[in-house]
Amino acid sequence: MFHLEIHNRVRSSISKELFFKLLLAAEKCLLKTKRIRPRKNYRLELTLVGEIFMQRLNKMYHKKNRQTDVISLSYFKPSMQDDFAGEIFICVPFALRQAKKIGQPLAKELQFLFIHGLLHCFGYDHKKLLEEVRMKRMAYKILGRT
Repeated sequence: MFHLEIHNRVRSSISKELFFKLLLAAEKCLLKTKRIRPRKNYRLELTLVGEIFMQRLNKMYHKKNRQTDVISLSYFKPSMQDDFAGEIFICVPFALRQAKKIGQPLAKELQFLFIHGLLHCFGYDHKKLLEEVRMKRMAYKILGRT
């Protein structure tokens, strides 16, 4: 079972329910792929941040001195004893620009970025084309956009 703690470090009022309502679908998908164990608790933290903080994180963890939309820090291992699986940081201003650019509401962009980050926390990646396709397909399934 997923437990999510949310920290909002931006001035925008964003409903936490946007993220909580996706947890059950994410859990079902990850159980089906045997990525997580049944009846095990997994804790995640989501922090909504601004541009300066995100740029610092990106520089610190990825050696890129620029903003990005989402950064995940995974602590997950299939045999882990601790329940803290990872941290997800979403840059709200960046997400807003992306949402406008592709013509979708900010809420949907934030949900996509959250699920994208969550999948990274549980070992999914998109460095290769096949991995990217698999990860996107799973994200869209969780979001109900298949």
